[in-house]
Amino acid sequence: MSIRQRVLVGGAATLGVVGASVGWFLVGAPEHAATEVQVEDTAQILFQPDLLAGIEDVRFHEPTTVAVFSHRGGQQALTDDLALNDAVLEHARENRTDWLSEDEQKWADGLFVFAVDPEGRLVGTYFGEDRKVGEDAQLAIQDAAKDDFRAGRWTEGSVAGVEAAADRMNAPLIRRPGGMVAAGAASLVTLAGAGTFLGIGMHRARKSRRSRSAGDTAMASVVRDYEVTELHARLIPEDSRYGGLMLRRYDDYTRGFRELTDLGNEARGIREKDYDTPEVVERLAAYEEKATSLDNLDDVIADTAAFLNRDHTWVEAWNRQVDPVREDLEGVEPLLEKELPEEMRGLPEAQKLREFASEALAGLDRLRGDLEHRRVVPDDALDHLRTTRDRLSERLDALAGAVAREFGEDEDERETMEKAMRTQRERRISEPTIIATAYPTWMWFGSSSFVSGWSTGKSEVEQSRSSSSGGSSGYSGGGSFSGAGSSSRF
Repeated sequence: MSIRQRVLVGGAATLGVVGASVGWFLVGAPEHAATEVQVEDTAQILFQPDLLAGIEDVRFHEPTTVAVFSHRGGQQALTDDLALNDAVLEHARENRTDWLSEDEQKWADGLFVFAVDPEGRLVGTYFGEDRKVGEDAQLAIQDAAKDDFRAGRWTEGSVAGVEAAADRMNAPLIRRPGGMVAAGAASLVTLAGAGTFLGIGMHRARKSRRSRSAGDTAMASVVRDYEVTELHARLIPEDSRYGGLMLRRYDDYTRGFRELTDLGNEARGIREKDYDTPEVVERLAAYEEKATSLDNLDDVIADTAAFLNRDHTWVEAWNRQVDPVREDLEGVEPLLEKELPEEMRGLPEAQKLREFASEALAGLDRLRGDLEHRRVVPDDALDHLRTTRDRLSERLDALAGAVAREFGEDEDERETMEKAMRTQRERRISEPTIIATAYPTWMWFGSSSFVSGWSTGKSEVEQSRSSSSGGSSGYSGGGSFSGAGSSSRF
């Protein structure tokens, strides 16, 4: 069913129940694209093409300038509830005076600012005087982004926050909770059903278009590299442990290529007006997933051939294998010195982790030298990387348990923290490396996953301790500034 058909069906279903209210509701639908989208990604966490594409589909009740601002608040932001409010105001005063009113005491008319601090775990919303909404609506907008932010999906969460703001800013009376109540219980039920019906269809259609576009791009790359990948596979030595495993993955690749061809043909045959159906969303998502996985797999096959045969590009191939491990090890010191509270940095488990990371980094440098002088064979070098990550996982596991015991004041809080850590520990990380591809069920606990688990667990425990779940408004260093806006934690 097309979006237009969804509108017609929803309208027909509601006309008999709410009469004129339905007409007012439909007339009040948002219709304006963002006047301008400004991205101030000072934290460097947003993928701007996807962000702009997502906001392009959003419609507002009135022409609105959208600003998306990211900021790293550091350790201070973990305890200062106004840290993000102050950071947005400071950035505006120093770099974006167009965000401020003429007297610089409020936010500029026609402006909506959506902000996120990945370190302080804060999300904020700020409004020009002619776009401001109530505190409950501000918190609802912020809440719309939190699931994505907790999973580290910064771009997707920002789009979700902008969508939620567009629904609420300058919404006509019939689209506000009070107006709906006034229209009567029947109107509420019917309008909510029609709105949900339409909203679900629009969300599915956007998701289908994104999957189709990403799938087409990845498939073009796979088709272009198919013959070269076949040549690389022929060069992989069968007597190598990793070579034998990767040849099995090449069999998966050839089968997957045939599946991808069928999925691509199917995707091209789907009419765009059907993009809002769950079946189409599922098929196009499968197309995108298959194309992306094969695009990554052909790169790994090429690296396997280059590294195991030590051809002229083996150094670059090796760097792609060792860089993720090095990144995990180098992330240990910031984890201990910046993420954890000072009282936890001296835990025995923390000291063992620090010592291991230092020794392992030196070991990677020695391993590179051994490879260059042929004192170690490629298979053993890859085994060394896998063992290093396994041992790092063990030490991070030990620290996670110690942190939960230290931070939790009772058994419930300790269980909350342990669950958050365990959720991150059990999440399979997708990585286009030889080891991760050769052992598709292998899992490890990285320093970034530890940070995510700690931040999530800490936030959940602190929320349970707090008697208030509302957001924080105001600006500690704003002087007489009284712009509408607030922030809350995720």
